[in-house]
Amino acid sequence: MRQNEHIPKSSLKKIEQYFTKTLDTNNDGLLNWIDFENILESVVPKADAAKNARLKVLRKRLEDQFKKYFWDLCAVGDANNDGNIDLDEWLDVVNGIISNLKIRNEFPEWFEGLYKALFRATEILDERDVTKDEFANLLISWDIDEASAGKAYDYITEHGKKNMDYNLFLELMKKFFLNEIPDHPSNLGLD
Repeated sequence: MRQNEHIPKSSLKKIEQYFTKTLDTNNDGLLNWIDFENILESVVPKADAAKNARLKVLRKRLEDQFKKYFWDLCAVGDANNDGNIDLDEWLDVVNGIISNLKIRNEFPEWFEGLYKALFRATEILDERDVTKDEFANLLISWDIDEASAGKAYDYITEHGKKNMDYNLFLELMKKFFLNEIPDHPSNLGLD
C-alpha cells in the first residue's frame, strides 16, 4: 500500500465509511462486480425492467456504464489484479482522486462517470432542479440517512436559493472528498 498523503487524517473515517456503506453492498470487505450488480438492482430492479420498456433501456444503459466504471476502477486501483478493490486499494484510489481535485478541481473522467450514471438513473423528474426529497432518495439508496441528506441539500443549495442540478451535485461530492471539517454537511453524515 502506498502512503495516502492527500487524505487528511480527519477525513479517513468518512472515506472508509463511504467504501463500506455505499460501495461494498454485500459487506465482504471488497468492492467487486457483485456490488455493482446489487447497486444496479436497487436503482432499477430487474423485475421492473422486464415489465417496462423505458426501465429496460435505462437498466441496460446503467449496467453498461457500471461495467465501464468498474473496469476503469480496477485498471486504476486493483494493485494485485484479483478483480476486487479492497479498502487499502480504495484508499490509494481516493488519494489520487483528492490529488486530482486539489490540482485541477475536477474528478478524473473515469471516476465522474459513476456519479453521472447514478444521478441520471434515479427517478429524478427534472435533472436541472432536483427536489430535496429526490436528492434524499438518491442518497438513501447509498445508505446515507435522510437527515444527513437533507443537511447536505440545504448546505449546497444555500437552503433552496440554488437549483440542485448535476453540476451542483458534483460540487457537493468534490466538497465531500476535500472537506476536513468534522460534522460538516458535505460529509454526508459519514464522519
